[in-house]
Amino acid sequence: MEKSLSKIRAVLLIAASISFFMVSSAFTERQSSNSKEDKKERYLNEVFEHVSIQKEVVYGEAVNEKGTKESLALDIYTPENDNVKNRPVIVWMHGGGFRHGNDKTQSYIVEMAKRFAKKGYVCISIDYRLRENPFEDITGTLSDAVSDATKALEWVRKNKKSLNIDTSKIIVGGGSAGGILGSDLFFSGNTSNKDKAGIIGFVNLWGSPSEKWSKLNIGKNVPPTIIVHGTADKLVPYSNSVELVDRLNANNVKNELVTFKDAGHTPVKHMDEFEIKIATFLYDLI
Repeated sequence: MEKSLSKIRAVLLIAASISFFMVSSAFTERQSSNSKEDKKERYLNEVFEHVSIQKEVVYGEAVNEKGTKESLALDIYTPENDNVKNRPVIVWMHGGGFRHGNDKTQSYIVEMAKRFAKKGYVCISIDYRLRENPFEDITGTLSDAVSDATKALEWVRKNKKSLNIDTSKIIVGGGSAGGILGSDLFFSGNTSNKDKAGIIGFVNLWGSPSEKWSKLNIGKNVPPTIIVHGTADKLVPYSNSVELVDRLNANNVKNELVTFKDAGHTPVKHMDEFEIKIATFLYDLI
């Protein structure tokens, strides 16, 4: 009888141990799953309420079209009370036709920088050299802007510790002229691999260039690209983006074209929609 009771106790003990192990494993798996969801939520949705902005940080200087030196500055947008280090960074480049009168504080660039900082990214909006009449020397205009953008990117890499960023996860975004600038940086074949080091994605907001501005030469080390464009854009034709997508597809470059039917240039009324598209596209890259 005593032996039978001992056997029963042993069986019950084994059963209890197995049950505990299964519950423990399920709990651990749920914890792991929740951790993954936390990360996913961070970069897809707004998880910070406030953004800190550090303005007018000088990243270099250059000689402008008039032959005088000018300082080049940037603004830094970071989520407040964020303890995470090695964060992905987005470098934003404003539009405005490469003319004076627009800069890193352009309204939709500021809004995008704030929105993505609230998702957990570090966002940086840069100035670059502009001209009174950029069409008089398109080559020189674009060359100056690309040189300034690469200088800003180098500054970002050198300051990775103070920025708490991961320089293997750099994204470049540009609107209109800023998109043309980014397109020349990545698709012209005129920049080195060093200039593009760590860049994993390009956000092109209605800035796919015509051949007048930049000839497409899709080669190696072209980052995955998401393009936002309206079909009724009279300033930068929508067909430019269609052609760019065709070239990217022909070279097996990951891309997405977000189209807004009948929308004109700078379709900011659709920002809520394309913000989600961009966030989803970038999350797959980081």
